[in-house]
Amino acid sequence: MLNRSTIRRIAILLATLVVTLFANTAVYADSEQDVEKILREIHQDQPVPKLDYLKQTKSINADSSYYQGRYNGIKVAVETHPNSTRVASILLSIEGPDQTRAILPAVIRVLGPPKTSDPKNDIYGWSWPGYRTASVHNAPNGDSGTKGMTTVSLFYR
Repeated sequence: MLNRSTIRRIAILLATLVVTLFANTAVYADSEQDVEKILREIHQDQPVPKLDYLKQTKSINADSSYYQGRYNGIKVAVETHPNSTRVASILLSIEGPDQTRAILPAVIRVLGPPKTSDPKNDIYGWSWPGYRTASVHNAPNGDSGTKGMTTVSLFYR
């Protein structure tokens, strides 16, 4: 028979699980909306937009500009074409558990359906004329595969 203390512990455990479940669902929903917002604000071959969350930093490549920032926990990196203000590459990174399937609908709404996909490994790719390409995938961290980074990248090959 269960005593009052055991019942109380079980109730607390169940409440914690429910809150955690809803919190994770909310994070995934927010990430999907946030990814779509960022991809609609920053476009390849257009000037880098002035956004509160995006700041110019030291460039990685000569003659290009580099911008970094965070939008609601999503790391954003943008690089321009050489000697230009036009966006060449966009990199979005979401640290933590794999969110590829959670954000994929948002990426599809902006970029269209992927040209290649490997749903078993959560890898999706796009390509267009002019050497433009994009991908969505997860890079697990360590053996557990539970932590890592979900990445959305748009770049030139």
